[in-house]
Amino acid sequence: MINDDKKLLEYMSDFYRTPASLLEQKYTMAELQDAYNEIVQKTRYQKYLDNDKSLPSEYVIQEFSPL
Repeated sequence: MINDDKKLLEYMSDFYRTPASLLEQKYTMAELQDAYNEIVQKTRYQKYLDNDKSLPSEYVIQEFSPL
């Protein structure tokens, strides 16, 4: 989360490759903050997937087996 509106506008304008003034006209700061949070969440999740944090099948069977 970015608390500074100026930094948020700079980041989002770089991300969308759009001038900050145009972003200010189209979106509220709350919408930009929500979009930023979504970008961060998706990036973290993708990094997690890229690190292949898979569980061994023996563990899954042991944990979730009804027996």
